[in-house]
Amino acid sequence: MFIEMWARLAWLMPGDRLRCWGLRAGLLFVVGLAVLAPLPPMAGNRFHHDEAVYSTWALDIASGRDIMVSGSPVDKPPLFMYLQALSFLLFGATETAARLPSLTAHVVSALLMYRLGLRLYGRGAGLLAAFLWAASPFAILFAATALTDSLMVMWVLAACLAAVEQRASWAGVALGLAMMTKQQGILFLPLIAGLGWYHSKGAWKRFVLGLAWMVCLALIWDVARGRRPGFLEQSMLSYGSMHVPLEAVWPRLVGFATWLQYATGSALLNRVCLVGVAGLLLGDGVVWFLRRRGSGGMWARPLRAGCPGSVAAEPGMVARRAARTMGDAVRYDMVLGGFLLLFLVEHAFIGFQIWDRYMLGAVALLLLLLARVLVLPWRALRAGCCARISESEEVIVPAAPPAWRAGITALAVVYTVLVLVLLSGTLPAVRDAAASRFPVGGDHGAYDGIDQLAAYFKTVPENTTFYHRWLGPHWRFYLWGSPYDFRMWRSPEDLAAQASARPGARRYIVFPSWRSATEARLALRQRGLVLREVFRTFRRDGSVSFIVYRIEETR
Repeated sequence: MFIEMWARLAWLMPGDRLRCWGLRAGLLFVVGLAVLAPLPPMAGNRFHHDEAVYSTWALDIASGRDIMVSGSPVDKPPLFMYLQALSFLLFGATETAARLPSLTAHVVSALLMYRLGLRLYGRGAGLLAAFLWAASPFAILFAATALTDSLMVMWVLAACLAAVEQRASWAGVALGLAMMTKQQGILFLPLIAGLGWYHSKGAWKRFVLGLAWMVCLALIWDVARGRRPGFLEQSMLSYGSMHVPLEAVWPRLVGFATWLQYATGSALLNRVCLVGVAGLLLGDGVVWFLRRRGSGGMWARPLRAGCPGSVAAEPGMVARRAARTMGDAVRYDMVLGGFLLLFLVEHAFIGFQIWDRYMLGAVALLLLLLARVLVLPWRALRAGCCARISESEEVIVPAAPPAWRAGITALAVVYTVLVLVLLSGTLPAVRDAAASRFPVGGDHGAYDGIDQLAAYFKTVPENTTFYHRWLGPHWRFYLWGSPYDFRMWRSPEDLAAQASARPGARRYIVFPSWRSATEARLALRQRGLVLREVFRTFRRDGSVSFIVYRIEETR
């Protein structure tokens, strides 16, 4: 953080070399933070249910046993699982290898945040947005998972950048890759269209063509699997009814918005974000209204030659360039802010579960706006110190009179210190995220000990039956390829019937601590069977996580 702020202070000092050094040091710090912060939760947390599901599909692919995943009811597009499979082939079938695609996407997203912020609002905003992303508890804890969301958001950010740079074909391809990672990528289509603002038919055609190619690849893969229902139909079956009663919309909207508090993990920074972004969008609305009425003030009036701070060039050139840049920034603000509201409302009206993972894309956009809010006053103060003509500048305005410049420079330094103090609140948040103290991301202790269970079961003879109900995906990953007889039970009576049909066999069952074994114990007793505890595991806080029982005949 301090290196990043030094890069910002470098803009107050003369010399392109110093500014370049500050920028490189800031980016190096951001990348280092993005790589290192997710490593403790990546190593310390066991698989969440969905992580185990996706990783098992990837294992089937990597092993060659089921390259098209035809034997599983897949409800996701193919890209993420095949990248996981590649990671397994390169680094082995481990939890860490399964999570490497997400970590890589998180680091690349930090660089994309910098580049996108640079193109939208200038270097300072870009570097600050990259830092906020790398220090975000939300982003850190999803980078440490084998869930699809970090990779999808990386492609969405790449599509945003391509759209801003008017590369319509690549914007379509990147958005298509987001949809090939997770079908919810389609929800970001209005954002990409708003940022690109394509005026020509050719640009729209290139965008649609790039998007269509990626979507067609996913559909071709789905057809080639030869399994029905396909992943789109299976996802609808997994989600269930998408209907939301009208009275549930507001609680759902509040529920999704509540997840955004973990975008920074700092209560003070969250307040600044809420008030600042709201004020920014309100001010943008006023500017837009005034410009529509043709009374845009300084943004509309040409700068006369001979004015203080003007440049002896074509009359009005500086003002026209400033007006164009300010107008672009206002439009970008309104596109990002408007899409954030649309995104939240969509999730409130569509029957998605109120899960944190759906908000990761919104967090990235919110942090871009927060960086804009924090940098805007500083750039206004800096603009009062000197007037520059440069393509890399965000806004070009006349300098203040020489008598004011010392005071403005002092205010800029004071404001920079205040922002540094404000950003220091992210350090405890990064520490807590690395210790998995925020309730977002993957598992935070519920599945502690599952790896110990797998190690224990690998010592059991081959002719053994494992009855499972809640941990099936975990067994398929952690005991993948094991020569055991896995049988699912759906009720205590079903368990008793299955177990009694195999007298004298080795029979094991595992109960997680959040499930009671009492009903199963009573049903088994009626069949002359008992549960005998043979092993248990513990969470990091010392509480019991799993208990292993052997099913035996009553003596």
